[in-house]
Amino acid sequence: MLTKGFDFTEEQIDQLDEILRQLYWETEAKSIMLSDITGQIILSFGKTDLNTVSLSALAAGNLAATREMARLIGEPTRFKLLLHEGDTNSVYLSDVGEELLLFAIFGKDTPIGLVRLSTKAAVYKFQRVIDAAFENSSTQAIWSKGKTKSSFSDAMNKSLDNLFGKD
Repeated sequence: MLTKGFDFTEEQIDQLDEILRQLYWETEAKSIMLSDITGQIILSFGKTDLNTVSLSALAAGNLAATREMARLIGEPTRFKLLLHEGDTNSVYLSDVGEELLLFAIFGKDTPIGLVRLSTKAAVYKFQRVIDAAFENSSTQAIWSKGKTKSSFSDAMNKSLDNLFGKD
């Protein structure tokens, strides 16, 4: 979980968009998404007939599970990427720092090495934008993490409290 909030300005969203768009074309991905670590989609490109909300949430859960696996086996750092290779499609997950998640779906004809190298370069670029967002949190932000009073987790906790009769 984040220890401090950050905001993306419109300019930073444009930068993230350009990085993701370039990665999409370089890797010939079928679909590619950038989300926060809870699975909330920030940007996406590609196939539109997918349930991207569910995919993003599952990807975030998958990465969180492997982080815990790394901790349990004594790995000094978290696992930074995951590859799920299928017969016709593969999924490549990569964390972007500890704040964001990159999710790419690509076909069997796309070399995994290309995806890995291109993703590594993109993650470096994403991290520079994230660092700037942390340094220059702005009230003009169009996407916020950690600063909103009515965040998703707050809303979920309130719903659960209502469900179980807690005030």
